[in-house]
Amino acid sequence: MMRSLRVRLLLLLGAEIIVAAVIQFATSYGAARHEANKLFDYHMQQMASALQDSDFQEWDWYRHGVGNDDAYDFAIQVWDENGNKRYQSSVAHFPPKQEAPGFSTMALADGDWRVYALMAHGRTIQVAQNMEVRRDRATSLALKTLSPTIPTSLLLLLATWGVVSTALSPLKRIGEDLTNRDVGSLAPVSERGVPTEVSGLTSELNSLLTRLSHALESQQRFVADAAHELRSPLTALRLQVQTLMRAKDEETRMQGVQRLLGGIDRASRLVEQLLNLARQDPPLQSGVVKRVDIPAGLELATGDAARFALVKNVEIQYEGVRDMEVVGDAEGWQIMLRNLLDNAVRYTPENGTVRVTLQAEGNMGVVTIEDSGPGIGEQDRQRVFDRFYRVPGSPPGGSGLGLAIVKAIADRHGASVTLDRSDLGGLMVRIRFALYDGSRANGGSGQQAG
Repeated sequence: MMRSLRVRLLLLLGAEIIVAAVIQFATSYGAARHEANKLFDYHMQQMASALQDSDFQEWDWYRHGVGNDDAYDFAIQVWDENGNKRYQSSVAHFPPKQEAPGFSTMALADGDWRVYALMAHGRTIQVAQNMEVRRDRATSLALKTLSPTIPTSLLLLLATWGVVSTALSPLKRIGEDLTNRDVGSLAPVSERGVPTEVSGLTSELNSLLTRLSHALESQQRFVADAAHELRSPLTALRLQVQTLMRAKDEETRMQGVQRLLGGIDRASRLVEQLLNLARQDPPLQSGVVKRVDIPAGLELATGDAARFALVKNVEIQYEGVRDMEVVGDAEGWQIMLRNLLDNAVRYTPENGTVRVTLQAEGNMGVVTIEDSGPGIGEQDRQRVFDRFYRVPGSPPGGSGLGLAIVKAIADRHGASVTLDRSDLGGLMVRIRFALYDGSRANGGSGQQAG
C-alpha cells in the first residue's frame, strides 16, 4: 500500500504528463495522415494532369519504362484508346486498370492502394500509390513533432518534483517540529506558511495538543492535591498505630482501635472522593452517555444515605415526580446525587430533617436537596466548589471534595448548581438540567426514610 504522498503525487502527475504526450502523438499522427493524404492526392492529380499531353508512341517505353523510381513509390500506367498499355513506371507492383475516372482505394494482396485515373485524348492515365507509404510518411512526420515533447516531458517531471516538494514542505516542517520535541512539550504547531488544504489538519492538531495540555495539567494538579491531602490522614494513622502499640490496658487498646478504624474510614472516603473527582474531570472522563432515570437514581442515593441517617435519627423526605429522564453518564449522576445526600445527612444534627424534591419546569428538571443543618454562609457559597475547601468550623471527617465533584459532574452535563438558605434552616442545593426529549414528568406521592 502506497503511503508516501510525495510519491503518489509524482506518479499521478507523471502519468498525466505521459498521457498528455501520448494524446499529442495520436493527435499529431492523425493530423499528419490527413495532411499527407491531401498532399499525396494532390501530387497524384498534378502528375496525371502533367502526363496527359505526353507522347507515348515508343513501344520500348512500355517494355523498359522511362521513368525513374519516385521518392514516394508512385506507380504510373498509361493505356491507349484500344486498351493497350503504352507506358508503366519501374515500380515493381501495379494495381489493375480503374474503369472510372477520379480517386478510389483498392484492396490488393500487397495492401491497400490509392488510385487516381484521368481520361484524356483517348488515353487512360492512372497514378497509384501504396497506402503503406503514406502511413510511413505520416508516422515520420508525427515522430518529428513528438521529438521535442520528450525533453519537455522530462523537464515537466523535474518541475513537478520541485513543485510537490515545495508544496509539502510545511508538512515536513511540522513533522520535524514534532520529532524534535521532548515528551512534555505540548505547545501549538506553527501554522506559518501552511496552505489552506492543510490548515484544517494543523488546527485540529493544535486543538488536540491543547486538550492534552489541559489533561496533563489536570492530572498533575490531581496528583499534587492527592499527595498533599493523603499525607495528613496517613500521618494520623501512623500516630494512632504507635499509640495503640504503647497501650498498657485493654480499654486503652480498644479506644486506639476505634480511633484507628475511624481514621481508616476517613482515609478510605478521601481516596474514594479523589477517584470520583479524577473520573469526572472533563479531559479524562469517558462515561457512557445514555438515558438516566433520575427518580431511580435518587432512590438509590437515598438508600445509601439511609444507613447513616438511621444512626443519627435523621428523617429523609421525598416528594415530586416519579418519571423523569435525562441524557448523560449514569454513573456520574449517581455519584452527584449520592454526594449531595451524603453531605446533607452528614451536616444535619441528630433528629434533623433532609428533604428531597424533584419537579419539572417546562423542559427543565429541578432536583432540590435541603437540610436542617448549619448551612453555608453567603461568603463561602462559591468557595465550597473549590477542591479541598472546607467551611471554617465544619465537623471533622469531611474531605472538602463533595461539592467540587458535584460541580464537575453538573458542568459536564450542562446543568447548573446553586446554593441558598433552606426553609429548614440549613443549606438548600438546587440542580437544574435539561430533560430528555419525550421524558414524562408525572406526579407522585411523597415518602419518608429515616
